[in-house]
Amino acid sequence: MPVIKPTYQRTHIEVIKQRVEGLRHHSPETDYLAIEDPMEITLRSGNNGSATEQQLLVTMRTPGEDRELIHGLLFTEEIIHSAQDIREIQFERTKEQAAPVKAMVHLRTNLPGESARTNRWGSVNSSCGVCGKTSMEQLVIRQDVGNRDPVRINSSLIHELPERMRRTQTTFHHTGGLHASALFDASGTLLCASEDIGRHNALDKVIGKVLLNPELHSESTILCVSGRMSYEILQKAIMARIPVIAGIGAPSSLAVAIANDFNITLLGFVRDNAFNIYSAPERIRKTA
Repeated sequence: MPVIKPTYQRTHIEVIKQRVEGLRHHSPETDYLAIEDPMEITLRSGNNGSATEQQLLVTMRTPGEDRELIHGLLFTEEIIHSAQDIREIQFERTKEQAAPVKAMVHLRTNLPGESARTNRWGSVNSSCGVCGKTSMEQLVIRQDVGNRDPVRINSSLIHELPERMRRTQTTFHHTGGLHASALFDASGTLLCASEDIGRHNALDKVIGKVLLNPELHSESTILCVSGRMSYEILQKAIMARIPVIAGIGAPSSLAVAIANDFNITLLGFVRDNAFNIYSAPERIRKTA
């Protein structure tokens, strides 16, 4: 059984501290860095006699929960529609790399729309969730996935979500260099959370966990994210039918437009006992 590569590593740095009296003190210390590693994802479909393979992308991610990452990515890109659409994932490692460097994803045969949706991919880095798309048309989200969830959330609960998410961020505590996504039910109970150097990867891992673990499914959910909210976060949340998104950072103009178009309650700057509501405010109850 291979040892899974940790999500952070030690490195030696030279710390320079400025004293009040103007003297500088140099001291060697140990720091921890979040790991960013590539993984090549290839899709294989068809029977053994007529199987076809297509390299989907090379993604930069933090190792760990790679199975969940793949499921969430393929689901939000509509290559698969359930966990059952993936028959098997074969991971390939090298002697130097304990974490997978390649993943062969065996798909169920005759998936509708699969070939049309896999032609747009290439290389995706850890900060960009749309780098593989090659035309403006591929950024369009289907209108029939608009969210009509009638859930109502107390505003006091929204204030608590970032701290509840932060308690799950083990690697962030060591490195300060990872994003996080956490999914809660309408009462604020944590369903699952993930970390990754890429914002969109962290969300893919969360969505993949829900796909692989039906007990985590909830009709009305709240997504909390650690960074800014832009197109790829909204696109993935919409495909996962998440009605409320709360972010510690700011949304982009496109994120707000999409949230309004698809009836998503989008909350930004959730910190310091305050937050902004950018769309669908009816889902938030004011608490006295």
